[in-house]
Amino acid sequence: MLNYFPLNERLPAVFKPVSPPPCLNGGPRDFLSWVIECSDKDFKPGAIAKWLEGRMLQPVDDTTQWELDE
Repeated sequence: MLNYFPLNERLPAVFKPVSPPPCLNGGPRDFLSWVIECSDKDFKPGAIAKWLEGRMLQPVDDTTQWELDE
């Protein structure tokens, strides 16, 4: 959602995977993490959270909202 939703409203932030070099901790198979990088210093973490929350099903914590109807 953060990277490409919607296509015509790109944000100055990117959600991407990162991992340490294999020589340090075993690489991405063992230690994969995720980071959000932002190219706009005025686009703060709170703004990203509000943007995402406004586009997700409500309430966000209700996992039954995420089930697909067949």
